[in-house]
Amino acid sequence: MRSAGAVLVFLAVSAGAAVALAFPCGGLSRALAWTAFAIGLSASVLAWRSIRPTPAPRPGAWDVLMLTVFALASLRAFLWLIYPVGDEWRVLSPNNLGDISLHIHLIRYLAGGVDFWPASPILSGTPLVYPIGSDLLNSLLFCTGVPVERGLVWAGLTGAVLTGWALWRWGGAFTIAAFLFNGGLAGFMIFQTHQIADFQAELAWKNFFLSMLVTQRGLLYALPCGLFLLCAWREDFFRDGSGVSRWITFLLYASMPLFNVHAFLFLSLVLAVAFIIHPPARRGLLVFVGSAIIPASLAMYFVTGGFFAASGIRWLPGWMQADGGFGFWIWNFGISLPLLLLLAWQIFKQKAPGALCFAGTGILVFVICCLFSFARWEWDNTKLMLWAWLACAPFLWTMISTWQPLGRAVVCFALFFSGALSLAGGLDARHGYKLASRSELTDVEEVLKKVPLTSLIAIKPDFNNPVILLGRPVLCGYEGHLWSHGLNYREQWNALQHALQKNAGWQEELHKFGTDWMFIQGPPPKVLYLGLPTQKTHN
Repeated sequence: MRSAGAVLVFLAVSAGAAVALAFPCGGLSRALAWTAFAIGLSASVLAWRSIRPTPAPRPGAWDVLMLTVFALASLRAFLWLIYPVGDEWRVLSPNNLGDISLHIHLIRYLAGGVDFWPASPILSGTPLVYPIGSDLLNSLLFCTGVPVERGLVWAGLTGAVLTGWALWRWGGAFTIAAFLFNGGLAGFMIFQTHQIADFQAELAWKNFFLSMLVTQRGLLYALPCGLFLLCAWREDFFRDGSGVSRWITFLLYASMPLFNVHAFLFLSLVLAVAFIIHPPARRGLLVFVGSAIIPASLAMYFVTGGFFAASGIRWLPGWMQADGGFGFWIWNFGISLPLLLLLAWQIFKQKAPGALCFAGTGILVFVICCLFSFARWEWDNTKLMLWAWLACAPFLWTMISTWQPLGRAVVCFALFFSGALSLAGGLDARHGYKLASRSELTDVEEVLKKVPLTSLIAIKPDFNNPVILLGRPVLCGYEGHLWSHGLNYREQWNALQHALQKNAGWQEELHKFGTDWMFIQGPPPKVLYLGLPTQKTHN
């Protein structure tokens, strides 16, 4: 716990210090980045000395096997997260084309020295409503001279190491498998297709490793940090104590909204359930949560635009079932749901406090996510269901491990076969998708030198538009990002479409939103200055 806790504290404090310093300093800079890292390093040394050494469980054969599989999958996914092939930048996963474009945009944008709290770089006139913690850390690396692409790979590998360790400490080999191989019945299509593929790519219950860890960069911190907290709370509330100082768990919990709102909400619900069912912990929980309210609320205030970000909460029984009927649940989840129902019955019958707190919260969240949508895009419920599934995993294994060996083997095969095939199919050598032309980025970067860093630019709203990949703020970005983030973008979007079509009065419409430049991709690329009464073109 010592080394992992120290690293997590370093990341949390570095990000928090960068935000705190960026307000009076007018944004990030090289000096600020080194200062933030120095503060984070000092806090991590103190954390390492504050955590009492405790003997780690000895890994068995299955633990070693699953840690090895996790390591191989992580090396494949993150060493090829973004990589050069000739004149192209490519990404391994098609799911990551839009996501990594957004993250590169944010990293370069924040490193450009914008005032804090930043305005949104993808929509004019709105604050940045996004948990920027992970991208902020990469921005600090960029400020110190680490190229964005290399920093993304470093962050991915670091997050993967921490996540693999945290999964193992939370629930051993079974929990690692539950994360790597979650799935239903789709993988059994291999007996019909005779080809390995990501059979879950088009389903609601996608492979977590491919669809979440690789694409949702906030999870590179939130997963190991959240699991670290769950491990510490399990020991502190229900066992002999974790040896982790309370100030460390406070710091990690209070900073979580800066990295991942869904993780913070789930952890908060765990604390609420612990308060209800475990009277001995109530006094300590009141002090802990009470002291975290102000910093955590402040972080939530920033990442939600002053608590005004659209939540999209609505009654949606059946979640993404639509016309799929009962078959939707069987095809997506296989035997996972029957096992969770059986676990719920066992928890209710035995009333073990630890199981009620963690697995009970997980089952409750899973049920709620099947009845309500918590975002405009209903698939985003998976970001909470991930935590529900992982919270239940160790207790599922406790239940399954009491069965006969043949029964355990059959259940594990049915539970993980589809997800294992999907993981292999999603990481195989057939993948590699163009993100951008390296020479085009160089040309566009030269053209944009004449445009002030904070000036809004009207662009064709492609996810990989060079202006976006170079970190410049735009009038209106990729619609998929605007819509899924719950932004009210229709007015700016219409003005942009009028400008792209050169409708009458389009320049005046752009000026209304503070946009003085338009980028034309070319070749050759150029930017039009829309200032009145004259108009300048820079080739």
